[in-house]
Amino acid sequence: MLLCLVSLHAQAQVFYTVTAPNGEINWLLGTVHSEDQRLLDFPPVLDQALTRADRLVLELVPDQEMLAALDRATRLPDGERLEARIGPDLYRRVASILGGRGLDRQSIQSMQPWAVAVSLAVPQPETGLFMDLALASIAAGQGAELVALETLEEQLGFVVALGQQAHIKMLEAALVDLEQGRSSFEDLIEAYRAGDLDGLQKLAERDLAGLGPDTRWQFKSAGIVDRNKKMADRVQALLDQGGSVVAVGALHLPGPEGLIALLREQGNRVDAIY
Repeated sequence: MLLCLVSLHAQAQVFYTVTAPNGEINWLLGTVHSEDQRLLDFPPVLDQALTRADRLVLELVPDQEMLAALDRATRLPDGERLEARIGPDLYRRVASILGGRGLDRQSIQSMQPWAVAVSLAVPQPETGLFMDLALASIAAGQGAELVALETLEEQLGFVVALGQQAHIKMLEAALVDLEQGRSSFEDLIEAYRAGDLDGLQKLAERDLAGLGPDTRWQFKSAGIVDRNKKMADRVQALLDQGGSVVAVGALHLPGPEGLIALLREQGNRVDAIY
């Protein structure tokens, strides 16, 4: 969700150098999980970092094993149907859209409600080259090691724990945004283009507003704050080695409990590049 990153103005803050306490140099990049071409036209300074890096550290490494496990996780248990989970009216709306994307009825009926919500929240995939996969392809092509900060179970665990009612609300919100021309998606692109991490936080708050206070708290606590702490703890040993490009969702970076603040608390120097 982002036009050519070269066009970002000087105060933009989505890419940083991270100097470990021992002086080793690393980089930190906020990402967006999308294949939007405007995300993938990386500026030279990021290409140079990926070329120099000894390792690329991602939330998850997008290899075949992980992708296969993710596909299994998005499926309902045998014998369960999406229509029974979300009701016939909502199901008809979902089936119409996903059917237009080439999914057959059996495939649609087998999807978890949260997986449908995630699928509808972004434009229909065309190339499958999402930003994290593009980064991984470049880094691996230069001989860099790919390292995961989380397991798939950890990343999906908080989403599943939100509960079915929250999943249905997420699905309804994704449908509304789709019917309104993906205004939320485009707002996210523009905020990322501007390097506006505060704006990204506000957009996330807006998108979460319909989920209710308890779910909003759970989402932020388990999905952002707790994960940030684990990421910061786990990545420090790699930062001390130097040569790491750490690429995680942009919403993990800002705020007093974000990765930038946590890494600084651990004695790292974090400086914005763009």
